[in-house]
Amino acid sequence: MPGPRQGNRRADRDTLQAKPKPKPKQKPQQRPRQTKPERKEPEEEADLSDEDPSAIKLSTPIPLSLQQLLLDVFKTALLNSSPGADGSEREFESLDIKSLIQTIKSHLYQRDFDSAFTEAGEDHLRAYALRWSASRALGYAGLFKGVLSWMRRDAEGSDSNGTRVVCLGGGAGAEIVALAAAWRDLDNGVDSLSGQAEGLSLEDKEGEAEAEKPSSPSSNRNLAIAAADIADWSSVVERLAATLTSPDVPAPSTSKHKAPLVPAGDNVDVTFHRADLLGLPEKELKDVVLGGETSHSSLLVTLMFTLNELFTTSMPKTTAFMLRLTEILKPGAILLVVDSPGSYSTLKMGKPGPDGEQQERNYPMKFLLDHTLISVAKGQWEQVYSQDSRWWRREAARLRYEVGEGAGLEDMRFQVHIYRRI
Repeated sequence: MPGPRQGNRRADRDTLQAKPKPKPKQKPQQRPRQTKPERKEPEEEADLSDEDPSAIKLSTPIPLSLQQLLLDVFKTALLNSSPGADGSEREFESLDIKSLIQTIKSHLYQRDFDSAFTEAGEDHLRAYALRWSASRALGYAGLFKGVLSWMRRDAEGSDSNGTRVVCLGGGAGAEIVALAAAWRDLDNGVDSLSGQAEGLSLEDKEGEAEAEKPSSPSSNRNLAIAAADIADWSSVVERLAATLTSPDVPAPSTSKHKAPLVPAGDNVDVTFHRADLLGLPEKELKDVVLGGETSHSSLLVTLMFTLNELFTTSMPKTTAFMLRLTEILKPGAILLVVDSPGSYSTLKMGKPGPDGEQQERNYPMKFLLDHTLISVAKGQWEQVYSQDSRWWRREAARLRYEVGEGAGLEDMRFQVHIYRRI
């Protein structure tokens, strides 16, 4: 590699050979001070949802103390091993966390997803969840809070039988814990409003018109989470699900949000289905999405950093899968798609040209998604929110997450699109 340019060497040589006559000395002009240009990050599209009170608001994160509890759930659930069959206990901390993460990174870099997930052992899957799922869960929680809050407002006045969320490709646990945190934050808001309303009715001593007490939110507190993934994340999901309701997760005495993450008054049910989404028979797909005989008033289906990988695996199969999903979902169901932004979610397809050479075309994931839902399944979906580039940034200085070398928290840049079945 050539070194840094040292100036015009030919000009320097000519100057030595024939020096020009010296010019009269002039007072040097003061050059304006130049400041180092600031590093510009990728632009983020403006979120105009605050201008519309009925719009989906994705800009409100969960409280910092609840974020810390979310991280502590991951640490408590996955860092230490449970007792073995012989009564012994292996400490996950004694394993080489750094080495596990480096192995996973190597597989991901080579796009060897079978080695990274499908064929991976439990230690590698737990290491992945500690390294990546916890960080993503922090970013997901604010998104889920905004979407679930909007769904609740949209369903006001109708009979409620709880909410079901289906996380396609969500076996690594980020969606599960993020949903639990968002659900608790929303219910805390409901309880606060209920208490204020009851207080007002008690203080109304004149009694001209007794304030009507708000209806009990218990019917709205049923949350069913179903995660489906091609890899066997069952052990990770079981650990996280058990820890969601455990009061043993440590928390600072001054924290406003203490364990368990899911309070006793809330009914949060978590299930895991190991399934190849693109090859799943329609009856089994219907059971995963709808939950068998149990009927829920609200249904949210998520594809978090999953759809682009499905399209990369097979565009025809993924298109067919999305159309089958369309047939299964009833009007009112919500589809949330989150993935890497820009060129990171672009599918490259090649075909022979007239001269026999391979011609390559790029298809953005968003184009394929809209083509499938809006064009092919015409009249069955409406897009209610779309943003091509968005940032979630962590509170690095205020959150504690010490689970091993190489397992830190990261910011997250993503695109987000929301559709409603009509």
